[in-house]
Amino acid sequence: CIATFSCNELCSYTDFLVYTVISNILHLPRPELKKKAIDGPEILSGSKDIPEVIKLVNALYDCDYNLYLHAMVEVHAVLVADRFLEPHAGFFMRELHVLGYKQFLDSYKSVRLDSMASSFGVSTSFLDLQLSRFISAGRLTAKIDKFGGVVETNRPDLKNAQYRDMIQEGDLLLNRIQKLARVVDL
Repeated sequence: CIATFSCNELCSYTDFLVYTVISNILHLPRPELKKKAIDGPEILSGSKDIPEVIKLVNALYDCDYNLYLHAMVEVHAVLVADRFLEPHAGFFMRELHVLGYKQFLDSYKSVRLDSMASSFGVSTSFLDLQLSRFISAGRLTAKIDKFGGVVETNRPDLKNAQYRDMIQEGDLLLNRIQKLARVVDL
């Protein structure tokens, strides 16, 4: 279960549930999200007080991406109204977009841009703009074929990712050793 508390000196229990669900939706894997954030007894007990957030989590878990984006708009209003979350509302919204797009694209090797746009209930130009921004930032491992109107995912396998990380870390270590050798030679 996700650790929650019953002390309300800092914030109300409802606010704390919002903090708990919003922060964990970004970090928990899908099975744990179901077990801890959707079916968790603490969350269920206060779910009637935070319907926007519950709708968001359920839409993501149920892969209802059209409802997910609509729920994001409602959750944005909740984030902006909260004094602690308001400065970070842009970050949360960006991460929620990435999470939804990543979950959708994980199911496909390639998908038509117009099909994905209809699943999310947005225009293809909006989706193209969003996806290009996240792909160029390295947040999504995909590429867009504008001519064919297709989004192709290129998920690196775990072995290649570990190999690439090891090479990068080895290169950094080698650079540090060379710098240290130069300092010692002086």
